[in-house]
Amino acid sequence: MIAQSDIVTMIILGILAFMSLGSWGIIIVKFLKNKSNLRANSAFFRDFLKIKRFVDLQKLCDVSKDSALRTLSVELLKEAGKFKGKVSFESIQHRSSLLEDAIQRSIEGIRMGEDRFLTFLATSSNLAPFFGLLGTVWGIMIAFFQIGHHGSADLTVVAPGIAMALITTVAGLVVAIPASAGYNYFTSCNGRNEISYYNFGSQVLSLFKRGDLLTVEGVSEEDA
Repeated sequence: MIAQSDIVTMIILGILAFMSLGSWGIIIVKFLKNKSNLRANSAFFRDFLKIKRFVDLQKLCDVSKDSALRTLSVELLKEAGKFKGKVSFESIQHRSSLLEDAIQRSIEGIRMGEDRFLTFLATSSNLAPFFGLLGTVWGIMIAFFQIGHHGSADLTVVAPGIAMALITTVAGLVVAIPASAGYNYFTSCNGRNEISYYNFGSQVLSLFKRGDLLTVEGVSEEDA
């Protein structure tokens, strides 16, 4: 039926095929990457809970595999490395505020990477049914044209146009359903990831503040 379709139907099916291949490619790649990232984040967080000093975070980053939490930690270490001057009660709040800004920027960058290509899924899930509807309307138009041209409503006259309409309708749904499901799934996963990143950033910030307070009070972190 596809081989016997007209040029308009072939173009619509070609667009839908491109959307389908692109959507499935994004879904598979992001699913595998998300699973890998979750495992790496879990391993990094387990090791993070074992450290008691902010300076030990650098050693952890050096031996850990690449992950979102490691990326966040590296950014915080870079920001903390810019701090100069003697630590005082007055400077603790300022230093902490700068780290909070670094956490915000880093998480936004990570989230942008995780959300990459999700727009394609959203676009495919929204447009695919309309392309299917366009093909449906076009097929019905062809069917009525054939009826008027032949002066007969015989099934052999109507069937080709109806078949083209059904093909594009089904193709549009086949593209839209997985694209919509994939978009909702990854959006939900990324939202949960973002919450975990902020929680981790808060723990790192607390570790940093604790070290500053101990420094001001003249107590070593080993003694604490």
